[in-house]
Amino acid sequence: MTQNKYDVAIIGGGISGLSALHFLKHKKPSYTVKLFEADSRLGGTIGTDHIDGFSLDWGPNGFLDREPLTLQMVDQINLTNSLERANDNVENRFILRAGKLRPVPMSPPKFITSDILPISGRLRVMMEPFAKARPADIDESVYDFVKRRIGVQAADYLVQPMVSGVYGGVADRLSLQSCFPIMREMEDEYGSLFKAMIHKAKKAKAEKKKSGSPSGPGGWLTSFTGGLSKIIEQFQEKYQNDIMCNQTAIKIIKTDKLYKITFENGNEVFAHKVIVATPTYKAADLVSELSQSLAQTFNSIPYAPISVICLGYKKENITHNLDGFGFLVPKKENLKILGSIWTSSIFSHRAPNGMVQFRTMVGGDGDHESINLSDDALLDAVQANLDAIVGINGKPTLTKIYRWSRGIPQFKIGHAKIMDKLEKELTQQGNLFITGNAYYGISLNDCIKQSYKVVEQI
Repeated sequence: MTQNKYDVAIIGGGISGLSALHFLKHKKPSYTVKLFEADSRLGGTIGTDHIDGFSLDWGPNGFLDREPLTLQMVDQINLTNSLERANDNVENRFILRAGKLRPVPMSPPKFITSDILPISGRLRVMMEPFAKARPADIDESVYDFVKRRIGVQAADYLVQPMVSGVYGGVADRLSLQSCFPIMREMEDEYGSLFKAMIHKAKKAKAEKKKSGSPSGPGGWLTSFTGGLSKIIEQFQEKYQNDIMCNQTAIKIIKTDKLYKITFENGNEVFAHKVIVATPTYKAADLVSELSQSLAQTFNSIPYAPISVICLGYKKENITHNLDGFGFLVPKKENLKILGSIWTSSIFSHRAPNGMVQFRTMVGGDGDHESINLSDDALLDAVQANLDAIVGINGKPTLTKIYRWSRGIPQFKIGHAKIMDKLEKELTQQGNLFITGNAYYGISLNDCIKQSYKVVEQI
């Protein structure tokens, strides 16, 4: 049995724990810090496999380059030269309606003339400035907000697929306030999303920036040459002396002024401060002896299952033009897949010459059963859906399935109250901190910002 004492112990070696480690090493170089990861590898859902000339991302495949903190951190770990911005195809996005891929219009004039919604749906969207105000003091669902402001058809065919593509969620279960706070802020400040977007566009033009949309600030999809896991590999190399893998923490308790962390292998370490950077269901187990109330609050944040199916085909075997980002599938289309990203069309070296790669998502909060399908059944369903949409001749030359039984945290109605309770309980604990994608945002940028704020508190 080994015993050590640290100023700060970090439990969890995903992007949240690793960025917390990085910021601590920069801001508090005199601190003794150690990160403990249960797995034999770092990164959590971030990983990249290189198989037969294909580069396959396990979970997320990029981040938006709008967050200065992320770019600053990338530069500090000497990865700026490895950044790869998606090419212009990323702006060609599609939504399936009535079995046909329809381009997502990227400007109001294009929207008016597009066929992404029937004319009645487009006219309803144009009435947005006259929509009813939000009822006071409610945590409105994303679906109800969109239906109120731009109509049912837009909610079903524009926003629900976007929500399933980002969160793997169901729009009428998710909290607007927690998932897309900028939408709520825009309505509160300007009384209309249209008025807010006009204001933001003028401001962005003056500042020569990308204005974005009601769902969030602008930014360009960005990864690293060879795949997103390069950032994890760089962290591992830079901080290898501060990281211990194969260390499964099972319990945190208080002893005098220190926290004692017990590991599955019998090791124990002590720390003045602890950052828990694990998924909430693991955090709940860790703190169950420390505080049952805190554990229950952690457990009240649900997750949705998600499977990522990577398929490689000969380009000549695909009927549909693949000059685009990919497509999303509205729930009303009654297909198995949530959508598919044409990875090799937006990033270089994701498939060999003459080949293409599809990254297709299945599952989400509206389909908890798919995670239990056999590989053959899952592949059959995905290939049948893809064939019906883009026209595929022949079988894939490569197949790879990544299953995440608890893949994406769900910020459901009431999530803000859960966070208020969580923060109060953590304050009572003193020097116990949390970071991760289950609290204030699920993106890589959100995780890095949360870790930065935690280090600032420390």
